Amino acid sequence: MPEVKMASGRYEIEKTPVGEYTFSLFSTGGRLIAVGGNYKTLALAKKGIASLRINSGADVFDSTQNDEIVPKCPRVEIYKTEGEYGGYNFAVVAKNGNVIARGEGYGTKNRCAEAVANLRYIAFSAETSVKA
Repeated sequence: MPEVKMASGRYEIEKTPVGEYTFSLFSTGGRLIAVGGNYKTLALAKKGIASLRINSGADVFDSTQNDEIVPKCPRVEIYKTEGEYGGYNFAVVAKNGNVIARGEGYGTKNRCAEAVANLRYIAFSAETSVKA
């Protein structure tokens, strides 16, 4: 039977200057894919990663096409950003409606959709490390 190779990437958990923890998901090549929120403890940051692993495969909701529908959770939502840099971004939303992680922002919707595809490919199997 042929060996199945899993996608690799990495989660990095860091302590913030105020003593909380956050995580980032990077592709195999080191490109930032998504950033989690702030968590009060290391254990909660690890639970955030576990939630991202589970919920990154949720249905994609493109709010740029229809903002009148109330989307179900969990979901991966693509949305238009405002401000000086404008463009598109995505958020992974848990079953309880909390945002688990967001992308870094993309100039086009197509690039954002590619980032979501990378997220879905890498999130489940990425290794986790804690930076001192």
